[in-house]
Amino acid sequence: MKLRFFSLMVAFTFAVAVKATNNMTQTEKYTLAYGDTLRTYSMYVPTSISYDAPLVVYTHGYGSKTRWRDDLNAVADSCGFAVCYPDGSPDSRGYDSWNVGYPTQNCMDIDEADFFRHLIDEVTSRFSLSKSNVFMAGWSNGGDLCYHLAYTAPSLFRAYGSVGGLMYENRYKNDTLTLPVPIIEIHGNADDIAMWHGDHLNTGGWGPYIPVPLAVATVAAHNRCTTMAIDTIPNKRDASQIVKCTSYSGSPSNCDVILYEIEGGKHSWAEEEVNTSKILWDFFSRYLVVGN
Repeated sequence: MKLRFFSLMVAFTFAVAVKATNNMTQTEKYTLAYGDTLRTYSMYVPTSISYDAPLVVYTHGYGSKTRWRDDLNAVADSCGFAVCYPDGSPDSRGYDSWNVGYPTQNCMDIDEADFFRHLIDEVTSRFSLSKSNVFMAGWSNGGDLCYHLAYTAPSLFRAYGSVGGLMYENRYKNDTLTLPVPIIEIHGNADDIAMWHGDHLNTGGWGPYIPVPLAVATVAAHNRCTTMAIDTIPNKRDASQIVKCTSYSGSPSNCDVILYEIEGGKHSWAEEEVNTSKILWDFFSRYLVVGN
């Protein structure tokens, strides 16, 4: 099986302050008692943040050492929201992950929706953040989790932002959204891990999943979107390659669905090609509500 990342982060069971690289605000590690386990998460809270500010929950990739994003923290500074970085749980190979149905996760008896309900309650209460304006930004396995939670617990987050995520074939065949949900996907069309054209034969070992454009269009159809528009934006790294933005809108619930297709893009957070974190926040900010 291909692994999206091959390194594990050592789990901390005590609070430790780590200097963020973009300013003097600290990203700290905290523990959360959940069932009979202690789970860990980090927080990035800008110094100028207001009471009842929005919260973005970032979910890392499979076994990824990258547990926070400096570019996301920088957008949090300028736009006034906090970022929570929870740590996943080990699968049968010992890699921290989110339980979305990988073959290596058969041993994981974790209800991710229930965990995130507890996490959101803990974080919003502890840091006096909005309980209504909570959003998910997921990378790779964390992006897969966006689709998983959108279908299993659609009201958990106000909107979902997946980068390099995928939707499983059995979900496409058997499930429908019970509520409309806003979703944005940023994905390279040369991604050889979460493949743009899907993996019906399970050659990658993650389980069969559908093409990325079909996954996004399926959510748009469930949302009852009525219009589609296509635009392009510059590629930051290579002006000869385009980034195509397909937007689905016009749903009765105003829950839009957007797909950024990065021409030649590999399996990455895509910050070299586009302003990933700013794109995600601009999408999330459409769905801010006043008060709790």
